[in-house]
Amino acid sequence: MIRARGTQSRKRVAGQGRRSGIPGLLSVCAFIGHLAGCASTGLPTMEEKTAVGASEKAVVLLRVECSVEERQPYEAFSHAVMDDNINFGLGSFETGGEPRRLALLRFLSPESRKDGWTYFVLPHGVHYVAVYPPRRTDLLTYERSLKNAPRWRLDVPPGARLVYAGTLRLTGESISLLFGGRMMTSIRTGEMSVANDEELARKLLAEEFPGLGEVQSVLLRPQQGPVILRAPLPPSTE
Repeated sequence: MIRARGTQSRKRVAGQGRRSGIPGLLSVCAFIGHLAGCASTGLPTMEEKTAVGASEKAVVLLRVECSVEERQPYEAFSHAVMDDNINFGLGSFETGGEPRRLALLRFLSPESRKDGWTYFVLPHGVHYVAVYPPRRTDLLTYERSLKNAPRWRLDVPPGARLVYAGTLRLTGESISLLFGGRMMTSIRTGEMSVANDEELARKLLAEEFPGLGEVQSVLLRPQQGPVILRAPLPPSTE
């Protein structure tokens, strides 16, 4: 009798374990999916597409090329968690020109992400882009580092729908990761430069946004002198 009861108890525990294991596995899968989604929100939303189609905003495409010690190629957006990638802050009239860290990085496709392409959807006007390396400190210290991050001026021309902002070339220092690969720890600000991959940018934007007209190339420029604050123009009533 005691053996029977013990056998039944073990069966109940095993059954409960199997049942509880499935939701647990689903939770783990959902968490992994969340981490993967943290690095990419994909294509513009319907609201953004409408604003771009109405020439109220523009899709601004930017490429980042990185290298670390001894000119080893380094993938700017190789990680699932955003803080492990090259990051940006964006400033404009609304922020008083002070860049604020992006909540998410955005990519048009997995292939373009691997090649270093990212994009923003921005209103026309003057914007300021701050660039900084993956986070290796506490979050508060990382947020404060924005004040000392190198800044670049980005002009989005009135009426533009598709803009290529250039290819930002970075070099830096890195450390080895426990499970292989490397993580950039700092950017050599004196070696930053902007190159022009206009032909590749035009091809990528034409494939993703057919029918939106010509791509305007307005390359990033190092921010020098006073910050210009320009209110966005009101929507046309015509």
